[in-house]
Amino acid sequence: IYLDYNGTTPVYPQILQAMLPYLTTQFGNPSSGHLFHRQPRQAVDRARKQLLTLLGQPEADLSSIWFTSCGTESDNLAIQLALQSSSKLISTRFGAHTLPHIVSCNVEHPAISGYLDALVEEKVCEVTYVPVQSDGMVSADAMIAAIQPQTILMTLMLANNESGALQPVQKVAQHCSKANILFHTDAAQAVGKVSVDLDDLGHPDMISIVGHKMGAPKGIACLYVRPGCCEQHGRALHNRGILLIGGGQEHGRRGGTENVPYIVGFGEAASLATKDWKSNSIKMEGLRTRLLFNLENWLGKDMVRTNGPSNPAHRLPNTLSVGLKGIHSGALLAAIGDQVAASAGATCHSASGVSSVLKAMGVPETFARGTLRLSLGTHTTEQEVD
Repeated sequence: IYLDYNGTTPVYPQILQAMLPYLTTQFGNPSSGHLFHRQPRQAVDRARKQLLTLLGQPEADLSSIWFTSCGTESDNLAIQLALQSSSKLISTRFGAHTLPHIVSCNVEHPAISGYLDALVEEKVCEVTYVPVQSDGMVSADAMIAAIQPQTILMTLMLANNESGALQPVQKVAQHCSKANILFHTDAAQAVGKVSVDLDDLGHPDMISIVGHKMGAPKGIACLYVRPGCCEQHGRALHNRGILLIGGGQEHGRRGGTENVPYIVGFGEAASLATKDWKSNSIKMEGLRTRLLFNLENWLGKDMVRTNGPSNPAHRLPNTLSVGLKGIHSGALLAAIGDQVAASAGATCHSASGVSSVLKAMGVPETFARGTLRLSLGTHTTEQEVD
């Protein structure tokens, strides 16, 4: 029984079928100048449009979708875009020795927090991590209060991969827009489960989306970049690649031959999410409720503690972070590993066995050490939950 959809999804059959022609007959390089590039190039552009449609912007400029290899690259790329486009602005306003400032929260994916920590160590920037509340949500007002005169970027995940908590992205994004500060959100865990329409998100400048969290293969992701955001309000971007400098693909910002089959699968996954996320959300919320009822019924309510927001509107519909009193999650998962695939919280744990997310939320250790992250998907059935 597979209950680790937040870790990765299977490649859905219709997505694989859409990919197959580009693994066989339509093998051309989309950047070539001959006949064989035509259909691959059209397929890549079609996928950009499918992703923009997912974001509620079907008529937006196709150049606002930058394909990458993974969510980590997309997150790193967003941070670098902010740093590189704001470097002259900061030195002009505050002097050459002033470091730019970035605001984030203390339960971000390591692709954000780990990269920011490395940049701080290298004295590239300064970072403020705003702590979350006991339900795993961060206060929008606290995020806004952390802004400094030299703040160039706020990055706040849309949904936490462990607790399922939805963060107040819309309010923070809207404030950043008024304050002329770039705003990025990592939406990897949210796509296909909640709305990622830009109107609902407050029109972020940059959004990370990841294929293998939504039925596409591993190894494909993208960064949505609002056209012109890195050239406004004194920001300026050089005319070369950001992280990968090479052949000029992705509008000259990210070198590397386009992975056409995976891009096609990614676009198909975006179309399915656009069409089905509302019905899938209702289904997954029902299964999550059923799963929690079963656990409480079998083990007793005093033995089970849910982590994250209690209000369904404030969390992912598919994610159940549940602490089992007096249980060690690692030992439990080892014992049931041949029957049930699940996770003991997030992938990164401290030496004590309690994840940094649960520590940030202040979950009592007797429950934190026994916490399981049970995440459901579109193919999960009632029989599997029971």
